Amino acid sequence: MLNEEERGFIGNVEQQLLFAKKKFPDSFGCMCALTEEVGELAKALMDEPSNNVYKEAVQVATMAMRVALEGDYSLDSVRTIRGANKHPSIGDRNESRSI
Repeated sequence: MLNEEERGFIGNVEQQLLFAKKKFPDSFGCMCALTEEVGELAKALMDEPSNNVYKEAVQVATMAMRVALEGDYSLDSVRTIRGANKHPSIGDRNESRSI
C-alpha cells in the first residue's frame, strides 16, 4: 500500500504523462528524452533545491513509463539488427512483463 506522499508522486507522474503525450504524441526519441531527464535529475540532486530534484524525478518516472509501455520506434532498426523482438507495445502484447 502506498503512503500519501507516494500516491502524490504517482499522481504527479500521471499529470506529467498526460502533458507529455499531448505535447509529444508518439514514442519517437523517448529513450533519448529519458536519458536527458536522468542527467537533469543527477544535476539537480547535486546542485539544486529539493523541489527541483522532485520535479526532475517526476519527469524521469514519466519518461521511464513511456519507454516501458510505448518503446521508442527510433530504435527499431537497432533492435532488428541485434535480433531483439519488437517492443511489446508494438508487437506481441502477450509477452510477459512481470518484474
